[in-house]
Amino acid sequence: MQAIHSKYLPATDTRGSRIKASCERGSLTIPYPHELSGDEVHREAVRQLLERFVSEDWQERSEAPSRNPWKREFVTGGLPDGTFAHVLL
Repeated sequence: MQAIHSKYLPATDTRGSRIKASCERGSLTIPYPHELSGDEVHREAVRQLLERFVSEDWQERSEAPSRNPWKREFVTGGLPDGTFAHVLL
């Protein structure tokens, strides 16, 4: 398994603020979910990234989602630079 790292991306002239979740397997950037707060905005990006991995595994290898190793609970912790680390249990 891989730890997942997430970070806040500020708004630019052409894009609104976003959250990016990434690990060795891949990454996903989502629009900032303003309905959430605190670390939940980062956890939402990680949830969507994990769901993408589960979906890809189902399509490519017919691995049942219920048995997929990415379909697990995870814990979140803040890092000194303001980013977050997420580890699957």
